[in-house]
Amino acid sequence: MVYTVSVIIPSYNCLEYLPKAISSIFQQNRTDIEIIIVNDNSSDGSAEYLAALSQKEPCVNVITANGVGAAGARNLAIEEASGEYIAFLDADDYWYPNKLLAQLALHAENPNVAMSFTNYDHVNEQYQYTVDCFGYWSQFTNISTPTHHINQPLAQVLGHNVVGTSTVMVKASVFETVGLFDTSMSYCEDWQLWLKICENFEVAVLTKSYTGYLVRRNSITQTDSKRLQHLECIEHIITGYKQRDVGLSRHTFALADAKLKEGYADYYRTQNKFINALCYEGYAFLLNPQIRRFKNGLGDIKKLILSPIT
Repeated sequence: MVYTVSVIIPSYNCLEYLPKAISSIFQQNRTDIEIIIVNDNSSDGSAEYLAALSQKEPCVNVITANGVGAAGARNLAIEEASGEYIAFLDADDYWYPNKLLAQLALHAENPNVAMSFTNYDHVNEQYQYTVDCFGYWSQFTNISTPTHHINQPLAQVLGHNVVGTSTVMVKASVFETVGLFDTSMSYCEDWQLWLKICENFEVAVLTKSYTGYLVRRNSITQTDSKRLQHLECIEHIITGYKQRDVGLSRHTFALADAKLKEGYADYYRTQNKFINALCYEGYAFLLNPQIRRFKNGLGDIKKLILSPIT
C-alpha cells in the first residue's frame, strides 16, 4: 500500500482521548492514510485498545516505547513512516472534517511549500469552544484568503509562536535536511523544529480552524513548575537566535520577547505575585503594545490594591 499521509500520534496514558483523535482521522474519508501510534509506556489499558484497533484496521501501526517522551515517540514514528507527507496529531486533540483534504490541496497548488499549518480552536474538557488561536493575531485575522503563503516564515513563527503541532503537515523529505525532534529538550522541541523548517523552506498557513486543541487541567504545561520550565525553554530558543546571524530584525525579537514576557506575567499571576506579573506585563506592553496587555496590567494593579502583598 502506498500512503500519501502518515499520521503520527504519540500517546502516554491517553486512552480517555485516543478514540476521538483516531475517529477524527477516519472521518477525513481517505484511504491513502497510515496511522502510526506510539504507545509510550502507558498503564491505562491503551496497549489492549491499540492491539485490538490494529487488528481491525490494517492502516494502524502501533509502536511500543518505554518512556521516550513525545519527541522520541514522534522520531520513532517518522523513521517508520512511509507517507509522502507527515501529519502530527496529539492523542488528546482531534481534527475537523476535511482537514487533510485542505492541506493536501494547498501543497498540490504550492509544490515548493514544505510545511503547512492551520488555525485551531481551544476547547475545554467538555469539548466546548473557548477561543481560536489566530484571533489574537491581526496578521492572520486580516487575511482575506483561506490560504496564505507566509513571507519570512522564520520571523513570523519566532515572533508569534502560533503553530499548533496537531495542525502541522510536513513533506517527509524535509527531515533529511533539518533532522528530527531534539530529544534533549524537555519542552518546545516541536517549536524548535518548526523554526528549523522555516529557516530552510517555504511555509504556508490555512486561516480556517481545522483542529480542536483540548485544554486539560492536568496538562503537562498547566502545573506551575512545568509552565516555568516551558517558558525557560522558549527563552533559550529566542536567545539562541539572537546569538546567530540569520537576518532577523529587532522588531521580530521584540515580538518574541513580548509574548515571552506575557507568558511570565501569566505564570506569576497564578502565584498571586502581582508585582512580578505587572512588571512582566508592562515590559510586554512596551515591546509590543496590545490592549489585552494594558487590561491585564490594570487587573494586576487592582489585585495589588485589594490583596495583601506577599
